[in-house]
Amino acid sequence: MSNLQGKFEVIIDDLNQEDGLIISTFEKILDSLFFLIKWGGIPLVIYLLVALSRW
Repeated sequence: MSNLQGKFEVIIDDLNQEDGLIISTFEKILDSLFFLIKWGGIPLVIYLLVALSRW
């Protein structure tokens, strides 16, 4: 039980830091997802607008 509590303390300490490992990892994941949505979604919207204008 103390081993699990020690792991939770390490995670909480990491989350309380501004440049912690967990926060920076989530930041990289969110940045990459935003990049995919932006550059994957814009051409899709343009295609849909062109397809609807021909209809």
